[in-house]
Amino acid sequence: NQNPPGTSSRPILTASEANYYTKEKYLQGWSPPSISTNHTDYTVGGGGYSTIQAAVNDAINAGGSNRKYIKINTGTYQQVVYIPNTNVPLTIYGAGSRPDNTVITLNMPAQTTPSAYKNLVNPNDAFFKPGDPAYSIYNGCASSSGTIGTSCSTVFWVLAPNVQIVNLQIQNSAKNKGDQQAVALQTNSDRIQVHNVNLLGHQDTLCAGSGGTDTQIAHYTNTYIEGDIDYVFGGGTAIFESCTFYSKADRKNDESVIFAPDTDPHQMYGYLVIKSTITGDSAWSSSKKVYLGRSWDAGVKSANAYVPGTSPNGQLVIRETTINGIVPNSAPWTTATSGRAYAGNAANSRDLNNQNFNRFWEYANTGSGA
Repeated sequence: NQNPPGTSSRPILTASEANYYTKEKYLQGWSPPSISTNHTDYTVGGGGYSTIQAAVNDAINAGGSNRKYIKINTGTYQQVVYIPNTNVPLTIYGAGSRPDNTVITLNMPAQTTPSAYKNLVNPNDAFFKPGDPAYSIYNGCASSSGTIGTSCSTVFWVLAPNVQIVNLQIQNSAKNKGDQQAVALQTNSDRIQVHNVNLLGHQDTLCAGSGGTDTQIAHYTNTYIEGDIDYVFGGGTAIFESCTFYSKADRKNDESVIFAPDTDPHQMYGYLVIKSTITGDSAWSSSKKVYLGRSWDAGVKSANAYVPGTSPNGQLVIRETTINGIVPNSAPWTTATSGRAYAGNAANSRDLNNQNFNRFWEYANTGSGA
């Protein structure tokens, strides 16, 4: 099924077309710096700071342009981490030998009420106070009407550029059946690096970028991401290199959808998955109901309301990746959130950015699902 140009339900790039979708193209001139965990400016746990947020606050308040390193000792931290927009480059890393030695986790679905959110995130106003760098983020969520919503369900939220997240396990443990968004990691900024990290959740595990025409590039390496519905979503540019995507079946959903990008139609580069693995629970091997992705047509209420060239049109390339036998081979993509039917472009001479088609492509993938 990897022979170009593929079919209208599973389009495949030619080698020359694939040259437009390399890691370097998605990085758009950015050279990610090397990652080091040999430095420590602030230590959390083990007699150091009791919360990660306190260390982040002090690192930001210290100012300067030199990178600051926050080491988190092994253990389980039931708390949120908010990194507001700052010019201070931060590296936050776990001190263990594996990501799951240092766990940041909360059970915080989008349906959480503001009062429950306050008790969970800031009991007795102990962790977020007026004047703190991240107070405006907290206060915005605490002032929500009704429920906190998807963004405020985030356990680890990055709004600053030049942040490195290394050797951690970040989890939103909410798992009630049904439509329940619960974000583990959200990045709404540029030049983000995530290395050797486990991201655990169910629906909306990772929000990779907030969309629009702003440049928001993130590079994920050697990272494990699990979930069931739209568990990698957003409108930024993200490169997933040597990563694993694992579809869970424990909520007994009829189907799983991995990617849900809402790339701006004027942005050529959304998500790139390269030299990675797509797999999941054994229950999916018989049903073949794991879809590689669907377009998140953010703000579009119906298929008839979709406007090519104006509405978001998710962009995604999966290349040189092992796809296990959990996807429907002939039609691995599914209907957009607006109800817009999937439409792949399998013409021999095609505009890869044609907004009348979905911008989902594959190249040189292997495995029984390819």
